[in-house]
Amino acid sequence: MQMRLCTGILSLIIAVASVGAARADATLTFSASTMSLAAGGTVEFDGTLTNTGGDLLYLNGDQFSLLYSDLSVDDSPFIFDGPLSLSPGNSWVGAFIDVTADDSISDGSYSGSYTILGGTDPNAFDNLATADFTVNVGEVTATPEPNAFLLLATGVMLLAVSSLRKGRLARE
Repeated sequence: MQMRLCTGILSLIIAVASVGAARADATLTFSASTMSLAAGGTVEFDGTLTNTGGDLLYLNGDQFSLLYSDLSVDDSPFIFDGPLSLSPGNSWVGAFIDVTADDSISDGSYSGSYTILGGTDPNAFDNLATADFTVNVGEVTATPEPNAFLLLATGVMLLAVSSLRKGRLARE
C-alpha cells in the first residue's frame, strides 16, 4: 500500500514538473559570428531572429556576456530597431549589437554571447534565443583598390575592341 502511494506521488510530481510554463521557441543566428577589427574600432553583428514555435513571442529585452573590460557592447541597434513581438513562423533580420574595442586592447580573440529575452507573456523575461560571437582584434588590412589609371586604360581598350568588332560585323 505504501509503495503504491509513493509511486502515485512520484508520478504526480513528474507530471506536474513536465507541464511547466509554455515554452517559447526561437533561433538567433548572426550573419557572421566572427568579426575582425583594429584597436579603437567597432563592428556590428547583424543576423536573423526567427520564431520557430506556435505562439506569439514578446521580445522584452536582451542581455550579453562579454567578460573583457577593453571591449564594450552597445545593444541599442536591436533595442531601438527590433520588433516588439514575432508571430509564429516569422523572422526579423537586422542589427543586434555593436562591439567596440578600446585603443589600449591587446591583439587577440575575444568571445561573448548575446541573448534575446521575452516569452509568450508580455511581461516575461525568459531566455528565448542565444548566439555566440567572437571578435578578433588586430591589424585589419583593407583590400587595396586597383590603380585608377589601369582601370581607365582597361575600359578604353575594351571600348576600342568592341567598336572594332562592330565595324567588322557591319561590313560583312
